[in-house]
Amino acid sequence: MVRVLGGEGTDRMEGMSDGVFAIVLTLLVLQFEVPDVPASRLPAAVGDQETLLVSYLLSFAVVGLYWIIHHNLFQSITGHDRVLLWLNLLFLLSISFLPYPTEIIGSYGTQFAWTVYAINFVLVGVLMTSVWAYAARAGFTDSRINEQDARLITIRGLISPAVFLFSIVVATQSLSLAFFTPLLIIPLQWVWVRYYQRRTGASNVFQDAE
Repeated sequence: MVRVLGGEGTDRMEGMSDGVFAIVLTLLVLQFEVPDVPASRLPAAVGDQETLLVSYLLSFAVVGLYWIIHHNLFQSITGHDRVLLWLNLLFLLSISFLPYPTEIIGSYGTQFAWTVYAINFVLVGVLMTSVWAYAARAGFTDSRINEQDARLITIRGLISPAVFLFSIVVATQSLSLAFFTPLLIIPLQWVWVRYYQRRTGASNVFQDAE
């Protein structure tokens, strides 16, 4: 009875997840409002929305990245149970909350606002990694994903939340620098991919599972 919601396939999980991602990406842009000012002051008013624009672009990029990650991971997840369903729902909860801290950081641009924003992304990363780690441990991954692959992919999932945790520390010294800290994810992911290829001999992280 405990595993009554379990079974083969993840189509419904993926379908719901794609829908949530699409809604979140749309909601991010709704934080913008056309300035209600005379035409002569419009350039300055638009310029005042610079922080809002940066937070939007950053959130869109990271949410888009997690959509790609979610899609890739579920190419290798072939089954599910009640626990995996709930973990995926918790992950979607963290994703769906993102428009709120995005608007906060865009409107206020303070250290506290950045901390709330970064913590949300930490939760997104940790929960996404938890989905994968549980699926691998419970035997819901493709048989061609061995223990070493699963462990390395789990480590990869912790890169982004670690960077956002670091950005909170950076924000105590420079808020402007904190906005650029997430760019560290790019070289760290590149290093991970090279390491993965060297350890496994794979030219693509999910080559053997696709």
